[in-house]
Amino acid sequence: MDIKSAVILITSAGTQLGSTLAMHFASLDGIVILCDTNKSQLNETFERCKKISSNIYQHAMNDHSLDSIHSLFDFIDQSVHQSPDVLINALTSQTMPKFFDEKASDIFTQHLSLMAATLFTFGQATAERMRQDQKNGVIVNVIAHADYSDMSGFENATSMVAGFTQSWAKELNPFNIRVGGVVPCYEQQNIHWAKIRDELIRNTEYIVSNDYFSGRVMAA
Repeated sequence: MDIKSAVILITSAGTQLGSTLAMHFASLDGIVILCDTNKSQLNETFERCKKISSNIYQHAMNDHSLDSIHSLFDFIDQSVHQSPDVLINALTSQTMPKFFDEKASDIFTQHLSLMAATLFTFGQATAERMRQDQKNGVIVNVIAHADYSDMSGFENATSMVAGFTQSWAKELNPFNIRVGGVVPCYEQQNIHWAKIRDELIRNTEYIVSNDYFSGRVMAA
């Protein structure tokens, strides 16, 4: 895919992960749509990206419900008059509670449920728009971790991303929609965010650009 001619939707754009991805794709001259539920952080990313490119749009969401996502797509239709070619489904995994902590079960369930619902809802809604418009689209599920000094539960998040990526790729292949995933390699030691960030960006761009990549997850 030619990124310069693509409409790229980036979720959680106000987070550290989402912001770095947004700035990178803004530098590649794509039309970049930023969304997040945190309005102040979203606007900070928007202002940074506007210094790089004029083809930047932002939309603050109330939540990640289907109604809010449909409102997002209405905004995209009004702003750029076409649906996204690329969805970068950015997500930051949270540290999980210890196994015997009080209320560990509730916290664990809430974290994983929110992560799964967010990834799936954005992926489903975007794929439906791509299918309707007969676009050769790309969905990239990208995950980072909130605290690299404590990677507890990260295996669960990685497995979720891998499962979604592989199953979606099979289901969407008949519609010429590719799906890929990018996760940090949690087995590395003494790693730093800057290095992880560069690898996440490089791998995400590779998946978007490579028309033959689908159904696989790359480790940064």
